[in-house]
Amino acid sequence: MEFEKPANIGTSQLTQPKDTMDICLDPDILDPADTTQMSTKSHTKFQRIIFIGIVVLLNICMAIAAILGKESKLALIAILFVKSKDFLSTIVSILGMLIQKGQSFFRPPKLVPPLWILSLIPAYSESEEQIVKTIFSLRDNGIKPHRQVIVVILDGKSRDVRSQMTRITYEIERPYISFKAKRGVLRIKAGFMMDVPVMVIEKVRNAGKKDSLILCHDLFNYPRHNSPLYTQLLRKELWERVLPVLTESGSFKGFDMVFCTDADSRVHKGAVVQLAEAVARDGNAIAACGLVLVELEPGYEWSFWNLYQQFQGRKGRRWYAHTRKYAFGQYVRRRAEGFVGKVTCLPGCITMVAVREEMAGAIRKYAEPVTGYMVFSHQVQYLGTDRRLTYSMLSQGKHLRTLFVPSAVSETVAPQSIQHYLSQRRRWGSNAYFNNYFYLAGEKMILVTRIAAAIEVIRLSLVYYRVLNTVLFIHGLIHDAHIMELLGVLIVSQVPSLWFAYSMVLDPELRKRAHKLVIGFFINKCISPFMSIIVFTKVALNLGSQGT
Repeated sequence: MEFEKPANIGTSQLTQPKDTMDICLDPDILDPADTTQMSTKSHTKFQRIIFIGIVVLLNICMAIAAILGKESKLALIAILFVKSKDFLSTIVSILGMLIQKGQSFFRPPKLVPPLWILSLIPAYSESEEQIVKTIFSLRDNGIKPHRQVIVVILDGKSRDVRSQMTRITYEIERPYISFKAKRGVLRIKAGFMMDVPVMVIEKVRNAGKKDSLILCHDLFNYPRHNSPLYTQLLRKELWERVLPVLTESGSFKGFDMVFCTDADSRVHKGAVVQLAEAVARDGNAIAACGLVLVELEPGYEWSFWNLYQQFQGRKGRRWYAHTRKYAFGQYVRRRAEGFVGKVTCLPGCITMVAVREEMAGAIRKYAEPVTGYMVFSHQVQYLGTDRRLTYSMLSQGKHLRTLFVPSAVSETVAPQSIQHYLSQRRRWGSNAYFNNYFYLAGEKMILVTRIAAAIEVIRLSLVYYRVLNTVLFIHGLIHDAHIMELLGVLIVSQVPSLWFAYSMVLDPELRKRAHKLVIGFFINKCISPFMSIIVFTKVALNLGSQGT
């Protein structure tokens, strides 16, 4: 794909290995003004109290109605509503798979011409060994006939990746401005690890993963008009003097895709090609993601936390629905979103992003400062990463599609302690819950996405009532149940579980873990109601906090 690219891409003039800030010719600019409108502590506290008050009032009203109106069948209606999205997602998945099979039989997938892929590895606490291992795993992922350049962005913690490079072609220091309008320095090294073209960009001061994503897309995706001046100058320099050497090919005219993964994730062989070709075959696709599973680390195969999170998705994370990172939620909900073409959360460990003009608008929205006082806006813009970027992409046009490719698999390490688990779930839960408000009322969302978001907002807000409702339902089941009344509830609630069980039989990755998934199912049934209440309470009490 050819787009706005600095001139003279076919030539290269290498600098001396130590081109530092002292001899940098970039102009000295004034310190940028941070236009973010931050709420005062009292204003944030006031909004938090209002939010908690509304949620508590809704739950109390629903609880009173359920207790006093036993004959109203409110408990049954509430359960049907809560389960409706999983049920509808299952129906969409089944129909989508049948249609997909028919299309592939009568119209085989078209061949995709060779692509140029930039593979991004953002790193913070990962070790040098993990980073190098990830680089070579991407090299051995089997991407031919496509070609890739690997970019590692170190976020404030230096790693001696340079010593692993067998040939260095460029080494510089350049100023840059972070997305929070802070002045910083980038140390850039480009060259090869054996036969792998690699560029290491080290941010001297930590600025967060979101800043790394913005920097990467500003440098290598379609450029936005309002990127910082230093970033524009660095982009020009890299395209004129670095990339021609790394690509070692006169056919390079620009990147077609940007692949995002993490240094602590293991991407299965063939995943990169499957994602790239899925995006390339769909003219409206702006991104595609793969399937994320819990990595079965040696010594942790039977870890309680791995078993719990391996299955988790339906009840354990039901209150912050789309976050469902692992098996159940992906096979039931994300697969349905993929058939609709509106996956609402593209995980950072296995996502392929197209290089296209709409990405300039997406990164502009993703990076723009919040100028209002509403704490919801601050929460999603400064705490969110993957989900917020996905929303920014889809908000560029109703025609744009985000895809799910379950055959492209990545494994990631799950939290192994209650403290780590709750900290991670608070962040993910906050991002999922508050971003649903934007999917509900944001710009250029299709009706299906708005309806799904509305169901989630209502469902997640009633987390306390839902626990009581389950108790009332079980009580009614024992004392005065009527089979015809229960039939609808059983169908709506259990069809998604049966569909997932069917998926376990068919899918080779799930078959390997079937016994652990069954155990995880029962663990989830026992402790998920308590975890749901704890995590939602932490989200509510930390509204307005941008920390981890």
